[in-house]
Amino acid sequence: MQIKFVDGHHSNKEWVNLYAGYRQQLLNMKQKVWLLYEPDTFIFSALFYALLSTKKSILLPQNVQSEQLREVKKMVHASIGCASIEPDILSTLDWPDAQIDTINISAKAEIVFLTSGSTGQAKVIRKYYAQLHIEVETLESTFGTEIHNSVFMSTISHQHIYGLLYKLLWPFTKNHAVVCQAFEYPEHIVAIIEQQNYTKVSLIASPAHLHRLKLDNILVAQKQVIQRIFSSGGPLDASCNLVLQQQLSCQVIEVYGSTETGGIAWRKRASAVDEIWHTFVGMSVSYQQDSDLLLLQSPYVMESHYAADDRIELLNHQQFRLLGRADDIVKVEEKRISLDEVRLRLKQHEHVNDAYVLIVGQQRRQLAAVIELNEEGLQQRQTLSPHSFNRQFQVFLAQWFEAVTLPKKFRYPLQLPYNAQGKINRQTMESYFE
Repeated sequence: MQIKFVDGHHSNKEWVNLYAGYRQQLLNMKQKVWLLYEPDTFIFSALFYALLSTKKSILLPQNVQSEQLREVKKMVHASIGCASIEPDILSTLDWPDAQIDTINISAKAEIVFLTSGSTGQAKVIRKYYAQLHIEVETLESTFGTEIHNSVFMSTISHQHIYGLLYKLLWPFTKNHAVVCQAFEYPEHIVAIIEQQNYTKVSLIASPAHLHRLKLDNILVAQKQVIQRIFSSGGPLDASCNLVLQQQLSCQVIEVYGSTETGGIAWRKRASAVDEIWHTFVGMSVSYQQDSDLLLLQSPYVMESHYAADDRIELLNHQQFRLLGRADDIVKVEEKRISLDEVRLRLKQHEHVNDAYVLIVGQQRRQLAAVIELNEEGLQQRQTLSPHSFNRQFQVFLAQWFEAVTLPKKFRYPLQLPYNAQGKINRQTMESYFE
């Protein structure tokens, strides 16, 4: 395997030494199911391939907080990775020179993902290596010509399926140049582009990162280099997408899917009203019986048919619109209302950067809004009473919604608590109103 490491710090030879060293050590280990956690993508990738090539199963936790780690370790036979997880095999860069011809991995080699979803409860999702390989082949056939000769740079973690596919498996197996580091700040992306003199970059990012980026887009200084931006893991606002396209003169490719399903569809938004998703090759999308919920047939999932919680409007066999989640439709005072629609309207307000809407209360159900204010909003909050400040958002929403359905409670954190995958934990949002 020849991997194009182009950051000046890593080499294919060093990676081969790592892989071969770990593989030899794992061949002498009887344990079959291994927890793998290593923040460094370069080391992680060698561990990942070494485990699979020695017929081990891999479990990837969504985080390694102390209680999470304690629970996850009950599900495995051994662990490998960074020192913080107290592994049975500690990751290191110190291995002797080695040579390898090919890396053989069984199609049925198993990778287990743990994802918290929206409720906070860990969900176990099993994938075969063959399913991930098919998805990489689909990505290459769909976008390969568009990202030809570009360097993959990312803002996301490889510990989750989006990062594993786009940041690691795709460039590694299809010989695209890659920078292993995850970039939290755009300033660092610009610095590396300048230092290494890259001429084409494909940026793998999360919606949360892109929403922050558009407010102060330092990447404009290197816009001639940014060739494509990929966004997945959550919804990306139409306004953010279009602003980034205008700022950077490049296309933003959104990918719709989940850990369970893998990538289902993609789109390149041309306008604010362009809501059409295009299915990837191999996907079959239809309605569940007597509903507008999505029914999926996909080579990436174990089941013959996967019943999703997303509502769709099917345009034809290859195109559809997303209408929101099934649990997004709630009743307030016997009125049906979409939480996502309220959220999207709130985000149109001139003082709002981001928003989240939820139902609170047991006896009397009410809408509540958690709002991340922009600079003007923060300044106005200092000059108005809490009642008057909250009221402006109710008046704004009253243009679309009946009075009984308007949010009655408001909270204003400095920033909405997205995780590394661009998702918000509903339990965290509910805690604001306890």
